[in-house]
Amino acid sequence: MVGSMASSSSILTSPEQKNSPSINAVLGNDDLVTEILLRVPPKAVLRFKLVSKKWLSIISKTSFATRHTLLNPHTVSALLLRVSFFFKGLLTRKYVSHDVDGRSLAYFSHDFLDFDPTNNPGCIHISQSCNGLLLCSNCIWEIPERFQPINYIFNPTTRQFGMLPPPPDNGLYFDSMQLVFDPSESSCYRVVCTQIVTSELKIYVYSSETKDLKLCVSQENFEFLSLNFTYGVSWNDAVHWISRMGDGLSFLLDKECLETFPRPPLPENWQEQNFRYFGESGGHLHFIGVLEGNQNPDDLNKGIVSPDMSHDHITDQSIVVYTMERGISKWFVKYCLHMKASVMAYPEITEDEDLAASPFSAARFLSFIDGDKDERPLLVMQIPGEIISYCFKDKTFKKILRLPFKQAICHAFNHCETLSCV
Repeated sequence: MVGSMASSSSILTSPEQKNSPSINAVLGNDDLVTEILLRVPPKAVLRFKLVSKKWLSIISKTSFATRHTLLNPHTVSALLLRVSFFFKGLLTRKYVSHDVDGRSLAYFSHDFLDFDPTNNPGCIHISQSCNGLLLCSNCIWEIPERFQPINYIFNPTTRQFGMLPPPPDNGLYFDSMQLVFDPSESSCYRVVCTQIVTSELKIYVYSSETKDLKLCVSQENFEFLSLNFTYGVSWNDAVHWISRMGDGLSFLLDKECLETFPRPPLPENWQEQNFRYFGESGGHLHFIGVLEGNQNPDDLNKGIVSPDMSHDHITDQSIVVYTMERGISKWFVKYCLHMKASVMAYPEITEDEDLAASPFSAARFLSFIDGDKDERPLLVMQIPGEIISYCFKDKTFKKILRLPFKQAICHAFNHCETLSCV
């Protein structure tokens, strides 16, 4: 029924003018209309506000947005790509949207992030994405050191935004902020904020439900200073940080405490430069690195590491994806990609002299998108001059975007549409 309604412009443009008794019976029943609209994708629902005043009233209710958010699956549907480069001496940022299924590539308008009219145009940038919501900041590099950035939660689907409270009045910035939003559990979101001064760690949590910023952890003589708190990952009602050597720390939101979490089964010769990516997708946690030799998941899960059989100046390498599933407290190797297979599938990867001898060494891993059995796991990489993706299911490469400059720096944000209120 939803499909027929979405494709029938006559029904959607003027429902009250229809004379069919069955149609009038449906459109005259607010509860039934609500149940139908709850199953329509977010952007289509917003367009349906124009159908009638009654539909506008139904869709505009906060309770409708909350139910719609809880009912609809939140799988990654697109990548938000931020391309940064210097042009005529000025730092320039462009945002591009790419469908995960590869059907379209869209460039955002220059005012995509100008949602706060009190800010100068072009001042706001994305820090993180979490299930359809964006954590943004108006931090500008060309500003006085004492400038206090303003942080926002922004829903690009509805264009709604909320402003986060500043750090406590102690003259310090937050060293990192991590958005936690799981619409399958709650329509509310939280933001985990960290401060590190010398060897003291403080963790604050902001709740959209209470609108309060609460101090949850104050720990002196903190021993995990090697962790990069800038790149935390939200997963399983906790925020996780990990070092390049696989040592991890978690902040549990329900218990408001810190605890270590298992280290991936890395080989003995693992080094910091082997690490490439840490993130979450499809309800799983992922730790990705590059190992020498032709590796395969079965052997690695048994503790068997294949030796490097390379000759001359060519390095034999494999991309290894370690995964931790929800409810399982240990890592396992899920995917491997051998360098020779990648060169055969995408010969262009060796055309650049920086990649010829060691294709994976100069590549930056931007995102990993995992999912159910019917979905295609994708690894998104930046190589000099372009962004490409590799599908582990089809074993195929695809060029996503050619960059304006080889020196451009890219960041990727997994994104899905949501009606969630902020």
